[in-house]
Amino acid sequence: MNAITRFVREEEGQSTVEYMLLISVIVIAIVAAAYIFIPTFQQGVQALAEDVKSILDTGKIGSTGTTR
Repeated sequence: MNAITRFVREEEGQSTVEYMLLISVIVIAIVAAAYIFIPTFQQGVQALAEDVKSILDTGKIGSTGTTR
């Protein structure tokens, strides 16, 4: 095998490994951010559920609407 061909193949393998490492770091960062924001997201969903329940129970959005 020619030395130049071998060098090019080695560079391609190295680039692939570098891309895989970069992608894995990005995925780890996304997962870490998700764990940080899960409580905030859950609180928002809970508040939304309470608002929807209130709207369905009373027929009002804030002070607008008719009483059921």
